Amino acid sequence: MAPDVTSCYGDNLIMNGSMSQRCDTPEHGLLDPINNNHSPKSAPSACAVSPEPQYPEWKPDIIWVNTISITILHLLAVYAILTTSFQVLLPTYAWGFFLGGVGGFGVTAGVHRLWTHRAYKAKAPLRVILAICFSVAGQNTIFDWVRDHRVHHKFSETNADPHNSNRGFFFAHVGWLMHRKHPEVIRRGKQLDMSDVINDPIVAFHHK
Repeated sequence: MAPDVTSCYGDNLIMNGSMSQRCDTPEHGLLDPINNNHSPKSAPSACAVSPEPQYPEWKPDIIWVNTISITILHLLAVYAILTTSFQVLLPTYAWGFFLGGVGGFGVTAGVHRLWTHRAYKAKAPLRVILAICFSVAGQNTIFDWVRDHRVHHKFSETNADPHNSNRGFFFAHVGWLMHRKHPEVIRRGKQLDMSDVINDPIVAFHHK
């Protein structure tokens, strides 16, 4: 049998037999999934065990407002496709596709690549445009989106991951929007350094 070896790659979870370990410190020379850069320090030879707090009393709590709203929205979409899709004028289709593109641009180029991963720099006018485009998508505030996505990258596939795929396919794609956050998601989110985001006056205004 091969030896049970533990290694560390960035902030990803390392499975060592039945033990889960994590390298939470930035002192490694591997790719940082949040900042997309490399630390000048060398990688450690082993990772320290970072035990996850237990929550024996915690049970998944459904947010019924979200659950009902999301369900009705999708049922109405299916109904509209089946009953009125051939009665809609071309400009209406064009407007719908346009708004979808605007929202997608705000999410991808704005909160994801700019504010979460700092993949590029943008001056205030562009950041205002990105914030407006993101608002069209209706996906919470910039600050909340960035915090949750950074937690997702840093603690992927653990209880601290907002859309932990270990809780099932449906939960990872839609169900997480219908449930209150696991306590670990909240705890780890509070530990993140979000100063680079909240210090942006555009983000601060959007978060009010």
